[in-house]
Amino acid sequence: MTKTNKKILNNLIMSGFVRATGFYEKKKKEAIYQLADYYTLFYFKYIKNNFGKDEHYWVNATDNPTRRTWSGHAFEQLCKDHIPQIKYKLQIGGVLSNEYAWSVSADEEKGITGAQIDLLIDRRDHVVSICEMKYSVNRFGIDKGYDEDLRNKIDSFVKATECKKTIQLVMVTTYGLKSSKYNSIVNAEVELEDLFRSV
Repeated sequence: MTKTNKKILNNLIMSGFVRATGFYEKKKKEAIYQLADYYTLFYFKYIKNNFGKDEHYWVNATDNPTRRTWSGHAFEQLCKDHIPQIKYKLQIGGVLSNEYAWSVSADEEKGITGAQIDLLIDRRDHVVSICEMKYSVNRFGIDKGYDEDLRNKIDSFVKATECKKTIQLVMVTTYGLKSSKYNSIVNAEVELEDLFRSV
């Protein structure tokens, strides 16, 4: 990366248009960069290429899969912008911690399935909180398939990183979890309203 591009990227990060998240157990230079400005994300997805089309597209596309996808991404952004509130809800506001992203490719030899964690809180009290962020218009339900995905994600993380810390699965949802026999995998819950509490 040229000095000019690095300066531009740093300016975008400082102004809040881009978010840089470090990778768990990687050098500081390694990070994932995401467009973090809500309106810019909305513009590129729904306005830029919609000129001359249905002027009421956003209102008329209430139950459109594209809108549901955007809602999920926007909710994830919202969660990442309210990490202090998530920590407060988890009662770890006073615990030294760092936030990371993490991913691994499948490795049959090591018994690792490919996995990605968008928000991981590595805590000084020897706990790693894996945060799963799920947008839903109702209470979110964990079914058998999603339970398997969560277990595979945790297993891949432990095997790939050789983590000896306690793993805590945190579900961050809009309205909480539906009652389900699969909820036992969840150690803590955070809801949309928790993101807007004073800390």
